[in-house]
Amino acid sequence: MQLYNEKVSVTLKAHGAEMTSWNVDGTELLWQGDPTYWGRQAPILFPFVGRLLDDRYLYDGMTYTMSQHGFARDELFEVAEATDTHVRFVLRDSVETRKHYPFSFELNVIYRLIGEELSVTYRVVNRDDAVLPFSIGGHPAFNIPFAGGTFEDYTIDFGETRTLDRLLLEGPYLTGAYQPLGERRYIPLTHHLFDQDALIFEQIEYAALRHQPSGRAIVMESPHFTHFGIWSPPHSDAPFACLEPWFGHADYKGHRKDIRHKEDMQLLDPGESFEATYTLYTE
Repeated sequence: MQLYNEKVSVTLKAHGAEMTSWNVDGTELLWQGDPTYWGRQAPILFPFVGRLLDDRYLYDGMTYTMSQHGFARDELFEVAEATDTHVRFVLRDSVETRKHYPFSFELNVIYRLIGEELSVTYRVVNRDDAVLPFSIGGHPAFNIPFAGGTFEDYTIDFGETRTLDRLLLEGPYLTGAYQPLGERRYIPLTHHLFDQDALIFEQIEYAALRHQPSGRAIVMESPHFTHFGIWSPPHSDAPFACLEPWFGHADYKGHRKDIRHKEDMQLLDPGESFEATYTLYTE
């Protein structure tokens, strides 16, 4: 299905509620999923962001298995609403999801095209009698180059000079250590930047992939998200980079696996709802 106006078209699919095209003024900005590098395009990360230790967690004395980034990206969503500028997808728990995540929930993913801006909203509703623990995030990938030149002609632009501390990974897990990057607005893009996997920061509300010679940019605004990842496949020449707004993250090494004690999880009371939105546009 497609959202469109005179400048922007967005193509979406019900499988994973995933965006498969974001075209602005005739230029395709979304990575098209070449499996040589990475076969996905813009998966939804739910009910967990990142990797669990040994792909397992504990809840009420039971052990459950969950693959990296959760199951939502591989589920078929219902199309609950659809117009030329608005689509709402819905995923509810099922017998199969409860084998891995023993909770009753409703996940809404809402795309809105307003002028030249595309907003993506996550709404989680707790339909259970117990507190719902979850994390959620986006993983959209963008073509680089999109304005000419090479990968190295682009930078990550944070909009203003700020203190940047990178959360460090060992394999797929956080170590609890930080790498201070100092006071800066820009990080130049190189493929070697991702040799140690994703760059992970806390509370990034503005990030752009900017073509330095022309100033053109893909911009993401992600207010209120607790963490932010920037990723391109390590040790490759992949022609894309991901901007990833998250509530939550991978397990820390040494985490005791009890999901109720996992750092930075969202804990939603019965009957309550959670909502967060990020916005994409070009400059």
